[in-house]
Amino acid sequence: MSGLLSGEKADLFRAAITANGIKTTATATISSEVEISNDSGNPIPVRAAGAATIANSSVASSASSVTVLASNANRRGATIFNDSTQVLYLSLAGGTASTTNYSVQIPAGGYYEVPFNITTILTGIWASANGNARVTEVAA
Repeated sequence: MSGLLSGEKADLFRAAITANGIKTTATATISSEVEISNDSGNPIPVRAAGAATIANSSVASSASSVTVLASNANRRGATIFNDSTQVLYLSLAGGTASTTNYSVQIPAGGYYEVPFNITTILTGIWASANGNARVTEVAA
């Protein structure tokens, strides 16, 4: 939008949206950044994609709680493949994982996608030590 002066804004697009049964109009405005708001002028949160770093790691299985993935404020997402013949008990809460204190069970040969915006330390424990967790983390 080369015709804008510093500090000016222009509508990029307007779209009718229905979310949770509520009809609204979203407007994307371009200035120095893209701003999206509903027809009441309330901002709709968005996150710019930007460049990403993707890292693979392997964590040896353990019959005691271990760190599967360190906390990372820049994490956008992560995946965990349980390359073991035993269940992996994974905690998203950051504390000590156990077979009774966990967020999700990843079965032998199972795959799990960590929900977006989970940036805490992930800990895990296996039913018995055998194999690895194959971890992929996507960060800003």
